[in-house]
Formats: sequence, structure tokens, C-alpha cells
Amino acid sequence: MSNVESENTMTAQTALRPVKILHQSAGAVVLDGPWCLVLRTGRDWVFPKGHIEQDEAPEAAARREVREETGLDVAIGEWIGVTRYEFADRHRGGTRNRKTVEWFLARPVGGELEPEPRFAEAAYVTFEEALERLTHDDDRDIARRAFEVSRGDQ
Repeated sequence: MSNVESENTMTAQTALRPVKILHQSAGAVVLDGPWCLVLRTGRDWVFPKGHIEQDEAPEAAARREVREETGLDVAIGEWIGVTRYEFADRHRGGTRNRKTVEWFLARPVGGELEPEPRFAEAAYVTFEEALERLTHDDDRDIARRAFEVSRGDQ
């Protein structure tokens, strides 16, 4: 086998590996007294979150994402944790994505609950209902942390 063939083979093998894309995101657990805001996308129940824009602070991104996804204006409170996970983007040939989400406690201060069309439902639920509805273990852990912190703020 010549060196050229080896290089071509390596290039072909490398091209078949999924590319990993890193995402920095921020989100919020919105609490209004005993109520916690959750969103449903298809069958998944989640909290509002999204990408941090260039030169944007995570707190500002969390506030913006809550507004864009729910219609609510929120006051951002304490940082409550970070989650990391990976997923495959089926729209991009299975490209592997790694997402890091900075989470904050938030409370509504204005706006009207009007979720983006991509959400099938938005609901204020009790802590226990949130734990039952949330799809992902990491989100349930963040919910627990949010409720611990909110009890300490009272």
C-alpha cells in the first residue's frame, strides 16, 4: 500500500466520524410562589433554555430565552447549577453535539404566558408535578436544586 492510499484511507475514515459540536446555553427554572413553569415539546417536558449569543452573559441569555420561548419577562436570581449532555442531530447526519447549560432561578415580573409555536404546551405545576413531568434526570435534579434555593430565599 502506498502512502497516498494510506492518507486517502485515513481521510475517508475520518470523514465518516461524527463531528462534535459544542453548545453553550443558559436556562431558567421559573418559579411563581409554589408553581414551576414547564414546557412540552412533543413528548418531552423541559425548562426554557437556549444558546448564549456571542458576548452575552449567561444570565442575560437565560432572561432572553425565557422571554422568547414563553412570552414572560423574568428577574434572574441565583445560579443553581450546570448540566451537560450529548445528543445526535438527525437533521445533520447524526452529528454529535455536546451541550452545557448554565441554570438560574427566575421569577416572572411581566409579560403573558404565550409559548413559542414549537412548544405544544406550557404549564405552571407544583414541585411534585414538575418532577413527574420532566423528561430528563438532569432537569429533575435542577428542579430539586431550584426548590431548595427558593425555600432558602424565603
